[in-house]
Amino acid sequence: SHAKIVEFKAANDDYNAILLESLADRLAEAFAERMHQRVRKEFWGFQPDEQLDNEALIGEKYVGIRPAPGYPACPEHTEKATLFDLMDVTKRTGIELTESMAMWPGAAVSGWYFSHPQS
Repeated sequence: SHAKIVEFKAANDDYNAILLESLADRLAEAFAERMHQRVRKEFWGFQPDEQLDNEALIGEKYVGIRPAPGYPACPEHTEKATLFDLMDVTKRTGIELTESMAMWPGAAVSGWYFSHPQS
């Protein structure tokens, strides 16, 4: 999507560039939520029988947390560098960190999954 956004901007098509950028951001967040659900129910399997409706998911009524660097639960951005180093993120995905620890392209998310009920 990043290449298409650049293409729209080069053609002075700000409307479609903004729409695609917004869609890419929402899809990145949705994918992170879906992966967290799969971790809870399948991969780690500590909540295999979880049955939460959309309202409960939005209210984060599940067991465990998914904090992300730069958000209120984890305001320290520099931990992204640790994540990127441990998982070789740039080589594997093409996502880079800017000097201010923003991820580029912007439609990207990072974070940790914690399963402990008291997390």
